[in-house]
Amino acid sequence: MRFRYAAVTSEGQVKQGEVEALDLSEALEHLRAEGLVPLEVVPAKRRWSFSLSRGARHQELLLFTEQLERLLKSGLTLDKALNILERVFQATGKTSLQNMTEEIKKKLQKGESFSQALKETGFFPEFYVSLVYAGEISGALSEILKDLARYIKEEHSFRQELKSALIYPSFLVIFGLLAVQTVLVYILPRFGSIFDQLGVTPPLITRILLAVGSFWKTYGWIFLLIMLLAMVALRLSLRNSQDRLRAERFLLKIPYFGRFFFLADMARVFHGISVMVRGGVALPKAITIASHIPRFYLLRDFLAQASLQIKEGTRLSSIFKEFPGSFDFVANFIALGEETGDLGQAFADMAYLCEEEVRVASKRFISILEPATILFFGLLLGSMIISILMAIFDVRLGY
Repeated sequence: MRFRYAAVTSEGQVKQGEVEALDLSEALEHLRAEGLVPLEVVPAKRRWSFSLSRGARHQELLLFTEQLERLLKSGLTLDKALNILERVFQATGKTSLQNMTEEIKKKLQKGESFSQALKETGFFPEFYVSLVYAGEISGALSEILKDLARYIKEEHSFRQELKSALIYPSFLVIFGLLAVQTVLVYILPRFGSIFDQLGVTPPLITRILLAVGSFWKTYGWIFLLIMLLAMVALRLSLRNSQDRLRAERFLLKIPYFGRFFFLADMARVFHGISVMVRGGVALPKAITIASHIPRFYLLRDFLAQASLQIKEGTRLSSIFKEFPGSFDFVANFIALGEETGDLGQAFADMAYLCEEEVRVASKRFISILEPATILFFGLLLGSMIISILMAIFDVRLGY
């Protein structure tokens, strides 16, 4: 099997070509044996690119991160690695990444830090910039980029799994709603006109469904408009920090869903703190940086206060006893980390625990959602059909 590759020579030149190998691992070994640093290696039957779809933000982010990590790991300086990346992106036709890399280089030449240059591009998320900053001040930028690449892969993989699993239930809901609307708006009214012509009063359930169908056909658009305006109003109100905090406290009280979303945010935060602490960042600084990671304002405020309390000498385990929500394992893990002297591992273990619970909860929810959706719409449509049959039987008995 032939593989197309792009690699960097010991002189810093970009080399492209093809190599024959049984699999990807063997192709990488061949290139390293020749003293090359592989950047991209893919089957030669298609255009080589890590991107599954050109222009996908997460794939471009992953591509930039992985290649820069490999170049820095090979011993190149940051400016030289960026020069090589620019040429690689130019050679592979990735214009957007080429222009962005060129912009970053110019900012570095003006004396800006690498993390600040990334932030000003507007392409990199705040979490990414914060961790790169941690890598700069700890001197472990290559390790941070490696962790970031792994994090991007895992987060994208999880999202894809969730989206794929939701496709079937989504189709069920959409077609179920269309079927219900068709029966209410088009089928039932025809039977209603037949009953009126025959002078027959249908059963109560049939009359109720006829009234609902008539109402929806006449005023349904108003109902949808009200729902849209309510969603817009809710979104605007959540821009206010106090309203947002109240909404988040209410969400945490909702069984299952509140815990699900909060755990997902916790996983990102704990993973970020773990990476920074292991990279040599002081704990107060790591928690301060991590306070910009979560989407939940409750978590942001807690971390911001925690960093101040740590500077005042308060033990971390005592601070995390006040962690928002019912997550007792957090304080227990941190207390264990303080005893063993390895808080980085404690935060890593908590991140893994949160991620696993989110995965299990999502799979369990989806496994329940599919039969529940089928049962709900089956009963709903069945009751409509039964109401029509009951009315028809009444007509026959009347005659």
